[in-house]
Amino acid sequence: MIKIKVPATSANLGPGFDTMGIALNIYNEFRVEKSKKLDFGNIPKEFANKKNLFYIAYKKTCKVLKKDSNFTLNIVDNIPISRGLGSSASLIVAGAMAANKLNGNKLSKDEIFQICAEIEGHPDNVAPALYGGLCVSIIDNKKYHTQKFNIGSKLNFTVIIPDYRLSTEKARKVLPKNYNRADSIFNISRSIYMVEGLKNENMELVKLGAHDKIHQPYRKKLIRDFDKLKNICEKHGAAFVLSGAGPTCIAISNKKNLAQQICKDIIKIKPNCNYLIMDCKIDSAGAK
Repeated sequence: MIKIKVPATSANLGPGFDTMGIALNIYNEFRVEKSKKLDFGNIPKEFANKKNLFYIAYKKTCKVLKKDSNFTLNIVDNIPISRGLGSSASLIVAGAMAANKLNGNKLSKDEIFQICAEIEGHPDNVAPALYGGLCVSIIDNKKYHTQKFNIGSKLNFTVIIPDYRLSTEKARKVLPKNYNRADSIFNISRSIYMVEGLKNENMELVKLGAHDKIHQPYRKKLIRDFDKLKNICEKHGAAFVLSGAGPTCIAISNKKNLAQQICKDIIKIKPNCNYLIMDCKIDSAGAK
């Protein structure tokens, strides 16, 4: 039996739509072993089938290796499903890594990355899930590339996770098919500020870089109390962004215990709200 640990991820970070993502210290843990019969172990019935992303990644990697085997799988599931924290990416990365490790361990990390990015369709989540840190990714001549940046420990990433799901498919449907030049320029410039701000742990640059005109203005109508949450976080000096497609939001700051302060403020305006709010750090190691 092998064990694989994959971090949660947060994609986009405001302006870096489909290109930028970070790994956070929330983890899914996978226990996998070869078996004669396919066994999804403790996975809920609705996900225990051949549409499961772990299964898809496992079988695709086996095909690349020109091997075939079934598996028994058990998961310690800490990354919430359909919340914008890369639960799907964790399954894809773990499936590819498991197939590789159980069948000779012949693939490089880049080869695994290519398999994972092809399955997901864009590399913004699978890159940080696999490599850790901050990853900026592109597609060039049908090949995926990612550049990893190591981020220090000064910055805090406070995740605000609501008690409802939002599918990526639904969140993409609200986006326009075309964007004007001004909005495109706005996002390009902010993306540079966000990367530099995170690299240098410079909150002024991060706050300038957190703004976006490509996806957040359209998706925020799907996020309950988006503007109220944004105002609360910015009042505490944090940069506020959607995590992936949402509904989770993230407050980036250099403050300790910000989750406790945000929670107190949210309760004042929504006494019966049900959010999971916690302070996270960057995971620098990625899947292992």
